[in-house]
Amino acid sequence: MTRSTWRLAGAAMILALTGLFSAAQADTTLTYVGASGQYQVYITAEAVRIDGDGDSWQLYRADDPAIVSVTPSEQTYTRLDKNAAGEIRHQMDALRARIENRLQKLPKDQRPAARAAMVAKIPGLSGKSRSVGIDRTGATDQVNGIACNVIQIVRGGQPADKMCVASADALGLSKDSFATVRSMFALLQDMLEGTGLEGIGLPYRDLSGMPVRFVDSVSGERRSLAAISHADIPDSRFAIPDGYIEQKPEKLTTQ
Repeated sequence: MTRSTWRLAGAAMILALTGLFSAAQADTTLTYVGASGQYQVYITAEAVRIDGDGDSWQLYRADDPAIVSVTPSEQTYTRLDKNAAGEIRHQMDALRARIENRLQKLPKDQRPAARAAMVAKIPGLSGKSRSVGIDRTGATDQVNGIACNVIQIVRGGQPADKMCVASADALGLSKDSFATVRSMFALLQDMLEGTGLEGIGLPYRDLSGMPVRFVDSVSGERRSLAAISHADIPDSRFAIPDGYIEQKPEKLTTQ
């Protein structure tokens, strides 16, 4: 092989490695569709943004771990961080006390039925932690050409929602991007621990990828991945607009 050929081969190798590196670090946009509308999840190594079918959108940044809910129509945002569990726990305790005070005003023979009705209406009101886990069914499927594993969510020992979970590699997520997704999942689960609301969440830490299909056990609604893009996402997508006002989280009520 001549020296010039070696140079060409070396240049080709550099280009190939550069291309692979760029692909591995690419941004990712996942688009989901369901009966209630379209959802988009924007993912980079630094942040995750989730746009639902309504006005609000949610933001998570790896350098400032919090779930921020942004409402453009009101030009406001609400921030929940790792301290949220303590505040939610405090509010749940206060809510239980208010409801128990109401129940004591009822005739004694009516209290058990009224209490059961309230517990059924308000998740976590009983104060008892309700386990949530997963059953790896072993079944596989494809959603929009993406291979995924069928997962059964188990709440309080009973089958609930179903998901099909695709690996980060199958979705083209870089290692750093998926690490940011995992840290967001962990925060979501941490915020519910000890509040009595654990059972309404998902076992985020047990997921080895991203759901590409979700079937709600109550409504039967199915939300599925419809498109994947690895086009660059501008930093502005993850910025709260200037002038937006921070609001405190709404307090829990019986309404």
